[in-house]
Amino acid sequence: MMKSAYEIAMERADEVYGTDDEDVNSLEIREELKEIMAPFFKEEMDAEGLWHQLEDKEEEYLDEAQLMLIESIGLRNSSEQIKRRKEAVVAVESLKEGGNTTFFEKQFTQAQSLQQQYQTQKKQLDEQVKQHLEQAQAQGQNPMAAAQGNDQGQSGMNAQMKQQLAQKVSEFQEGFNKRFNKLIEKMKSEIE
Repeated sequence: MMKSAYEIAMERADEVYGTDDEDVNSLEIREELKEIMAPFFKEEMDAEGLWHQLEDKEEEYLDEAQLMLIESIGLRNSSEQIKRRKEAVVAVESLKEGGNTTFFEKQFTQAQSLQQQYQTQKKQLDEQVKQHLEQAQAQGQNPMAAAQGNDQGQSGMNAQMKQQLAQKVSEFQEGFNKRFNKLIEKMKSEIE
């Protein structure tokens, strides 16, 4: 019997998205967890509150809850937000048989210090960029240069400098993102 285009498309989608039972299950669990965990993410509930919400859930729920917490942190989070996630992940870990809370304590402490380094260095970099641009503008308004009609060279110089600064900022960002993602992956592989 010939398969319809629809059936073929659905099979392809299954191959691509690998919708085996486990994935469907994990999505269903996440949907349920979203409701349970919403108050925590809105800061209406603390780690202990979350612990009580999850204390009679199976291991799959605990794993997914931890993954959701870990996936929700990034360099843009404040140190305080990362600390709250740490407390929650550790609390959930303590519900597991043979949980490894010290591992997560350590990883999150690294994440926090990386985030603080990032914020400090980002401020310095922003400051440098601002100074460079202000200096360039001040030079650009030099009446002598204008009189000699070489303002053309000046704006070309500005464009080039802006590009170099942008490059510097994006490399800085990328470097920190890589290090942060490494930590996240390490924590996730401990769970999965």
